[in-house]
Amino acid sequence: MLTWTRGAAASLATAAVLVATASSAEAATVALRRCAPQSKQDRTRCGRVTVPLDRSGAVPGTVGLRVRVLEPRRGQPSGTVFALAGGPGQAATPLIKPIAEMLRGPLRSRRLVTFDQRGTGRSGRLSCPSIARARTPRQIDAAVSECARKLGPARASYTTAASVEDLEAVRAALGVERIALFGVSYGTKVALDYAARYPQHVSRLVLDSVVPPSGPDPFMRTTLGSIRRVLDTLCAGRACPFTRDPAGDVAALVRRLARGPLRGSWHDGRGVAHGASLTSEDVLMMLLAGDFDPIMRASIPAAVRGAAHGDPALLFRLAAGGSAGLDAESGDSDALYLATTCADGGVPWPAGTPVEQRPAAVDAMFAALPSSALFPFDARTLRRAGVDLCRTWPESPVAQPAAPLPDVPTLILSGDDDLRTPRRDALTLAAALPSARVVTVPGTGHSVLGSDVEGCALAQTARFFAGRSVRDCGGDPTFLDPVALPPTRLSQLPAGRGLPPRVGRTVAAVSLTLDDFGMVFITRLAELFSGSADGIAFGGLRGGFARIDRRGFVLHRFTYVPGVTVSARVSARADADDPLVLRIGGAGAARGTLSIGNRGVTGTLGGRRVRLDDEFEPTGRGAAAGSVAVTPRPLVAAVAQLRATLASPDAPRSPLLPPAPLPGPVGLGGAGDAR
Repeated sequence: MLTWTRGAAASLATAAVLVATASSAEAATVALRRCAPQSKQDRTRCGRVTVPLDRSGAVPGTVGLRVRVLEPRRGQPSGTVFALAGGPGQAATPLIKPIAEMLRGPLRSRRLVTFDQRGTGRSGRLSCPSIARARTPRQIDAAVSECARKLGPARASYTTAASVEDLEAVRAALGVERIALFGVSYGTKVALDYAARYPQHVSRLVLDSVVPPSGPDPFMRTTLGSIRRVLDTLCAGRACPFTRDPAGDVAALVRRLARGPLRGSWHDGRGVAHGASLTSEDVLMMLLAGDFDPIMRASIPAAVRGAAHGDPALLFRLAAGGSAGLDAESGDSDALYLATTCADGGVPWPAGTPVEQRPAAVDAMFAALPSSALFPFDARTLRRAGVDLCRTWPESPVAQPAAPLPDVPTLILSGDDDLRTPRRDALTLAAALPSARVVTVPGTGHSVLGSDVEGCALAQTARFFAGRSVRDCGGDPTFLDPVALPPTRLSQLPAGRGLPPRVGRTVAAVSLTLDDFGMVFITRLAELFSGSADGIAFGGLRGGFARIDRRGFVLHRFTYVPGVTVSARVSARADADDPLVLRIGGAGAARGTLSIGNRGVTGTLGGRRVRLDDEFEPTGRGAAAGSVAVTPRPLVAAVAQLRATLASPDAPRSPLLPPAPLPGPVGLGGAGDAR
């Protein structure tokens, strides 16, 4: 993954998908042949459509657009679903299989088409290696300017308007008259612009996680204005007993970080501690990363609160997880992201502002904003995050064609927890579209079809394609409980009934440690599914490490509660009924071993024989004053959940599409510098 650092805007707008079909004077027909198969089941066919680089003729040359098509399994297609990846900068053709799975209902009778957007994948991918190497604001300015020089006059030929005409050319080459457009994030802008330009060819729109037709706001005002609502929903009903105001906690942390970075450490997959620093823009990036990762989203209130009270361990672990970016190995292009973003107009200065006058223009626009518009962050955070990423790009912005929004049946999907493209943007767009219907999905972040664990959004999309009525999705708005505030001392934990206090607290600490291991494991599943590595390894919150591979899993002095380590080794060949043997160590623990099986827990801790049945519950008696408001689960239950997770990992995130780049000018640095 390409991960940008502070101010460099890893802001590579979210993965997009769109649906379509064709007629244009530019292309005649496209010859489709079987693609180089990814597997024996790969039924796709590939071809190429050649279009002008610059349709005005000012810059000579052509672009060959790589096209990939999947026919329905039976019968003649009743329509064509045309999938165009967004970002801008993400190649689409490598995503045809997950897109087909996502749209499996509508595709039973429809053809699926993808093509790599110009400048990505096999459609003349653009590359500016200096962008990935840039770290400081000065380096970023130089890298952006150098990329513009490298691309030359052709850089103005990679706008959304050019992609709209490319889509029309491919539609024409396939000989399909009317289309349904399906877009996610940046793809919704492409879909809307195409429908406005060619309404006669559009039968319906499905817009998932909408970017406004005018493009993303460089000041992210709807994003910032939605943070309180999203965090309050997450912590509703005293689900976060450690805080009454999670958004206020974020604001307090931002004020603290204005005095200087927070220092701390995180542990890698070998258990080695790395010193790191964290800034307010890192916190903003974590909130946005939570759009794709419900576990990160559930962890943020406790991480922020812990940092405010002198324990930033969880916050640094979240920051060390990184942020999603474009994947160069899959044909994605950060250079294309720059060329499109800087030209399309999402910049904090008026059109025509010379490069040397842009800093003053940004100052003036910030001065005109009330501080409440940026709460819980501030102007300093947004500046360091890179709202003016395009400040050294020569033509920024370029005048874009505009047309009235189309009057076609439109389904808008919005995740209630989405901060990148908030619900407010979806409702604003719906008010401007005469035939729009908004479906909101509780407990869901960005890219609704890719992250809705209940499947309601998939069902409503299938109903919409079938011409049937749709409804809002119900369900639990917080299907994943917020993460508890991590204990900083063993004495904060309750002792167990009938056990000496130290032994009971050790058992409680072991339960919490196993839960933490399982939670982190789920967040790393994408690496296992990618096939790029034989296994995964990660550090404990306060030390040690875990490793999972084909041979099984290993815990080595894995530490969640200070002073209590948990070690174990389980072979992949072990029977599911075999007991799990844990070795408990640490300066504060009642040391020994525990064997957890179908008949409960047995072992020796602190020289005392321990036997617990599955009715064991920790009790608050004997807990120190100021103890953490968390009740560890019975150890047998924690182990059962862990076994189920390892045996059949089912992360609460979509395996269909990879985490995609960010939609606005924001990047992650600070703690990321140590990764």
